[in-house]
Amino acid sequence: MARIGIIAEFNPLHLGHKYLIDEAKKQGEVVCVISSNFVQRGDTSIFEKRTRTKMVLCCGADLVLEMPACYSMSTAQSFALCGVSALKAAGCDTIMFGSEAGDITALLKTAEVLLSNNFSQILSEKLKNGITFAKARQEAAEICGAQKDILQGANNNLAIEYIIAAKTIGADMIFKTVKRLGAGHDSGIADNGFASASLIRERLYLGDFKFAKQYMPKEAFDLINPDEISNIQNIETAILASLRTKTLDDFKKLPDISEGVENKLFSATRVATTLSEVYNNVKSKRYTLARIRRMVLSAFLGVDNSFFMQKPEYIRVLGFNKTGEEIIRERRKISEMPLILKATEIKKLSAKAQKMFELENRATDLYLLSLNKPLECGLEYKANLIKTEC
Repeated sequence: MARIGIIAEFNPLHLGHKYLIDEAKKQGEVVCVISSNFVQRGDTSIFEKRTRTKMVLCCGADLVLEMPACYSMSTAQSFALCGVSALKAAGCDTIMFGSEAGDITALLKTAEVLLSNNFSQILSEKLKNGITFAKARQEAAEICGAQKDILQGANNNLAIEYIIAAKTIGADMIFKTVKRLGAGHDSGIADNGFASASLIRERLYLGDFKFAKQYMPKEAFDLINPDEISNIQNIETAILASLRTKTLDDFKKLPDISEGVENKLFSATRVATTLSEVYNNVKSKRYTLARIRRMVLSAFLGVDNSFFMQKPEYIRVLGFNKTGEEIIRERRKISEMPLILKATEIKKLSAKAQKMFELENRATDLYLLSLNKPLECGLEYKANLIKTEC
């Protein structure tokens, strides 16, 4: 039986995600790596990671692993490196992902292009033109033979990064893709019975649970508690206050800092009275909004470049069913990377591992203030593993 790995934010888990899990389940055991409470677009996750863990398990996954905030709120490359490392530790032989292309051959070819020396040289030249990294990469890839516009799809991009990450860490895996159905990534409209996660979040923020119910699996929707919805606006003042205490040197140590953007970020935090003003004062042709938002939240959470493009120090288990429990029992004996069931186990690991956990602990404590009904500190130490028979 195959062991299929899926990496996703599930923010929130919608019908498209359920379709992907169902397709994986047809082929074997399913292991999911889910984002922490802060996500790649530089925002809070609408539901706490343990709520999303329950959703994922109740929708068919066997085992759920954590991607810590220092990775889940990072570039696609760093995000993929952590996710694939976790799947390797869990003994997955296959990675399955959704993509706009739905063509695994084209995705594999693009990954080969991006790993080539010729591509690196052309990319360096393109970046000198002052365009975004994404645009420069797309143009360079097409010159080197990649399919036209393949890197424009958000899901295509992540799929390619998963392939590259697996090759980088020596994970001998099979790659499979399903074509994304209906509404596209960040689409503002529902299509063919599917709605994007961003549209569902937007409607949930407005209290439109009837809309969300149409486009989320019942197993996931039934777990929603309005008090537990997170909105970054609930902690906007706290973020701005934290940014005003940072020095220029603090900004220089952030992940993914380059070309003097720390100077713009430092200046923006001195005059802005809203997060939108910070973003707008830094945003340019070179720096995307998502990248700036990640920098801002990294500064707020105290995430530096210690873990950027580095393999994680450990993999933490969030939940499992009976099959997942057997996977963990097997892999804890043989995995080169520690698989952690309890926070107390991390105390026995390296100083860097403990730093990674303390960053996660701090991120969760601050995240809990963003809920409609804020919660006290200490969830990372007190929360139980999610065990379900869904």
